[in-house]
Amino acid sequence: MTRRILLTTLIVVLATGLLGCWFHFVGQLSAEGRRQAQCRQVDVILLDSLESAIVDKAEVKDFVSHLALGRQTGLVNLDSIEKALCARGEVMSAQVYTSDDKTVAVRLTQRKPVIRFEEGNDHWYADPEGYLFPVTNSVDVPVVTGHIPFQADSTWRGEAPAEKMSWVLGLVDLARYIDSKEILRREIGQIEIAPDGDIVLYTRTPGPAIIFGDSGDCVDKFRRLEAYWRNIAPQMDEKKPYRTINLKYSNQIICKQL
Repeated sequence: MTRRILLTTLIVVLATGLLGCWFHFVGQLSAEGRRQAQCRQVDVILLDSLESAIVDKAEVKDFVSHLALGRQTGLVNLDSIEKALCARGEVMSAQVYTSDDKTVAVRLTQRKPVIRFEEGNDHWYADPEGYLFPVTNSVDVPVVTGHIPFQADSTWRGEAPAEKMSWVLGLVDLARYIDSKEILRREIGQIEIAPDGDIVLYTRTPGPAIIFGDSGDCVDKFRRLEAYWRNIAPQMDEKKPYRTINLKYSNQIICKQL
C-alpha cells in the first residue's frame, strides 16, 4: 500500500511538473509572438472630450502612428511616446499602452483653457489653476491684451512667475465669472490691461470702455455694470455717447462722455 501511494505521488508530481513546463513553454511562445507582432492600429481617446476640445485628436494619432505603426509592438517605446505627449502644453496627462498584440492605445486628459493672453506675436492660454501653455487650437475664451506684467513667449509651459501668479489667478477667476453668466459671456469680448495696470473691458458691440480696476470684488462690479446696462444705457443721449464707465471705486458708476 505504501509503495502504491509513493508511486502515485511520484506520478502526480512528475505530471504536474511536466504540465507546468508545458504552460511555461506555451506562455513563452505567446509572449514571443506578442513581441514579434506588428502594430497595425493606433487608438486615441480623449477622456474629457465633452468638457474641452483643445487637443487635436487627428494630430495626436498621426504623431503616435509615425512612431508605432509597422513596428514590432513589443519594441514600441511607450514611455517615450507618453513623455512626448505630456510635454505638449494642452495635455494634462497621458497613458500609452498596448491594448492587444496589434494596437497601441492612447488615453489623454486635456487642459481646460479659461483665458487667452496675447502680447505681440505671443499667445498662450491659462487653465483654472493658472498653468500657462501655448495656443495650438483656437478656443472661444476671453482674450487679454495690453500691458501684461510678465514676460512669456508662445513656447511657455508652466506656472507664471511666482510674483505674478496671484495676478494671473485673479484674471482666471474674472474670466470664469464672465463665462458663468450668460449676459456677460454674450457682451464681454475683450480684456485689456492699461499702462497703469487697470483692467479694461470691451463689449462685442461698440460701446464705452469699462474700467474695472483690479480683479477684486468682481461680483459687485458686475452687479453695477448690469445696473448700468439696465437703467442708464437706455437713457443715454446717442449724440453724446459715453467714452468710459468706471467701476473701480466702491458703490459708484462714473460715466465720462466723449
